[in-house]
Order: sequence, then C-alpha cells, then structure tokens
Amino acid sequence: MLYLPFYKIRSNNFFQQIADLFGISKMYASTLFTRSTLVLAEFMKQLIYWPSSDSIKRNLPVQFRMSFYNIDCLEIEIEKPCAAVQQSLTWSEYKKCNTINYLISSTPDDFINFISSGYGGRTNDAAIFEDCGYLNILPASCVVTTDRGFKQIGTLSHKKPVHW
Repeated sequence: MLYLPFYKIRSNNFFQQIADLFGISKMYASTLFTRSTLVLAEFMKQLIYWPSSDSIKRNLPVQFRMSFYNIDCLEIEIEKPCAAVQQSLTWSEYKKCNTINYLISSTPDDFINFISSGYGGRTNDAAIFEDCGYLNILPASCVVTTDRGFKQIGTLSHKKPVHW
C-alpha cells in the first residue's frame, strides 16, 4: 500500500502497467493510489511550515539577508480523464497533455513553505496565485521572485507592499 504510490509518482507509468507489475487490477491500483496518496498527504503536511523571517535571515549569506521567497507553478502530467469536462479543465496547451498545476513557494535556502491545492492544467500561473491564498500569508515588505508566467502579479499584489 505504501510502495505503490511512491512507485507511481517516481515512474509515472500508467495504472495498467503498475497493475500488471503488482498483480492487481487496474481499478484496484488506481483506488489504492488515491487512498494512499490522501493518507500520505495528511502526514506530509506536517513537514511544510512557514519559517520566521528572522530564521530565514540567520541562515542566509549576508548579501541575501532580506526576506524573500521564490514561487513557481509545478505542472504534473496526469492520465486523460474519462469525462469530457475534466479533460477540458485539465488540458494544458503548454504541455500538450492533461495536467494538474500547483503553486509552490520556497525560502531562499530552498525550504518549501507553501503548496497550493491542485488546479486544472488550463489554469494559468497568475490565476492560481490570485485564488490560492498565498498573498494572504505572505509577510509585508518581502521580495518575491517568479518566472515570466507571473506577469500580471504586480497588479494583483497592490494590497500588500511586496517587491517583485
């Protein structure tokens, strides 16, 4: 039960291949993956925390001792859903496949401090940023680094004094 989800995440094989490998049905492999992933997510949530600005500053070289965070969206390929609506919502023009997107934030020393809920592949980075609540927990007067997928964020963040 624990090995199957880690194997699926690492190999990204189809459930039919995994079912054949484990000697179980495709449906049971999918169900086992879903249930195990939910249980693992509950335990792993405890490993994600938001360090204090002082803690971040103490662990950085002098040149980087401002409070800054790096954000990016992670796009994970998924199997094509059966329902047409889910296929449409998860289709990514960028990857040319069905995906789920997550906004992930890390501190300057690469400690992950925020992971959003999953969004369909067609949701752009700025929309995920606006909806996931990240700006609500972001400390004032910090610096956030992003890639070009977050072009409109400067207009979204007028509520807080954040530097992009």
